[in-house]
Amino acid sequence: MNTPIDHDWEAEHPVGGSRAQDAGATPARGRPRDATRDAALRDAALEVLAEVGYRALTMDAVAAQARAGKATIYRRWESKLELVIDTCTQLARRNIPQPDNGSMESDLREFLSAFAEFLSGPVGKGAQALVGELPHEPELAAAFRDSFLLPQRDVLRSIIDRGVERGETSEHAPVDTVVELAGAALIHRLMLTGEPLDQPFVDRLLREALLPLLHRDP
Repeated sequence: MNTPIDHDWEAEHPVGGSRAQDAGATPARGRPRDATRDAALRDAALEVLAEVGYRALTMDAVAAQARAGKATIYRRWESKLELVIDTCTQLARRNIPQPDNGSMESDLREFLSAFAEFLSGPVGKGAQALVGELPHEPELAAAFRDSFLLPQRDVLRSIIDRGVERGETSEHAPVDTVVELAGAALIHRLMLTGEPLDQPFVDRLLREALLPLLHRDP
């Protein structure tokens, strides 16, 4: 039987802390939390999410997948909602750029290419399991929108806003439509058609849909 691995016990239980405080000295802090362990726990959560879905996901299952004590997980996240949302958000921050290359078209291509690649990886399976639950889990839906979807939307908006400032597109460009269409096209392909989210698709989306909308006369 595998023994749960828990690197946080010393950090949570500094030796002699109360005595040091009574004496006016700085208490022992113990070993700091291992950031690599956070990443391993998030990876385990994503694997369980992709396998069983959000409703069936439990902290016990994540702990077993990560070979960790359940207390280790609860010291970081108070609920599976926090764990899942934090996992999606942190992975997005680590893998999706916020480009500013001086060209709206270049920035859109870089962002959408990275997002498509991100969704094509392990996150894609987790996202499919998660998105299917959103209509039935209001709290999850709200947290997913605020922590994951809205930041990606804001990056797209900022790219187009810079394009307006540089005169690459009109200030009357249908920004909301372009942003919604970009996200919808990626999710539709990911969840419904099963076709690859590859570079040819991103290029076609830009060339045939997004850029014509941005460049059309008001």
